[in-house]
Amino acid sequence: MKNIKKLIYWMIVADLFLVAFSLTKGISWLISSQTAFVSSLIVTLSSFYAYKRMIDQKIKIGDIPPEDRDELDIIEDKHELYEDENEEVDLKTVIKEERAKIGGIKNSAQNVAKTITALISPLRLAAYLFLIMGFLYINRHGFLEIWGYILGLLIVPIVAMIVQI
Repeated sequence: MKNIKKLIYWMIVADLFLVAFSLTKGISWLISSQTAFVSSLIVTLSSFYAYKRMIDQKIKIGDIPPEDRDELDIIEDKHELYEDENEEVDLKTVIKEERAKIGGIKNSAQNVAKTITALISPLRLAAYLFLIMGFLYINRHGFLEIWGYILGLLIVPIVAMIVQI
């Protein structure tokens, strides 16, 4: 919950800058950028919520096993770079093992099947519908400034990536 509050705080700060910039460009630019910003924010938050629910359900039923590494090891070696340092490993063998883990199309299809609940969650679909309807509305009423709209769409993912919740 703390991370969501942090994200929303930075979104408000970014939106204030977007509003200030949009006001210098005109009312159509402001309407376009704010419609896109709000739509993009709703899509992002609904996606986070859908995936969080999916992960919570998988943990609850035991599909995601608990981490068996020591807490200190996780902090110091997040990407398991220093595991088995003393062993000499053949590079070709490592590459073959990693390719086998990826598995190609079959594993991709299985991954989509496992995450389909988050992909088609009603909240997320409603958010995308809101995005489309907002675009169509401002376009029909002559308020669409495409660069303002694109800027409004881009702010949310950029801020989310920087904040890294």
